[in-house]
Amino acid sequence: MTNPTPQSPVSDTTIPSNKHNPFNLTTDIRDSLSEVFCAAIHSHKSDYLTRKHWLAEHLAKEDHDKKHTEVLISLCDFSERLLKSEAQTYKAIMGSDFWIEEVTKIIQETETV
Repeated sequence: MTNPTPQSPVSDTTIPSNKHNPFNLTTDIRDSLSEVFCAAIHSHKSDYLTRKHWLAEHLAKEDHDKKHTEVLISLCDFSERLLKSEAQTYKAIMGSDFWIEEVTKIIQETETV
């Protein structure tokens, strides 16, 4: 490599694309973030499935209270939006659709039950 001049590049090394690493995170930080997202999504998945179960049990009762039905539906909707939001955030940071696909499967499974 020659000495750089004001008109020439400092190095011949190409800069890698930041398409899948828009924040220039190190591998260690990306690994740590992946673990955090995994723990959060699994925890919120558990909450979502529990709430869906409560709703199903509640609706199975013949004399269920309509007021409680609305609250349980709202809780399920909130949990679903939270999971989708976390998956979108993961994609924005890490560049992967993995959690979007997993969250979609989780939601589809609860709809078929």
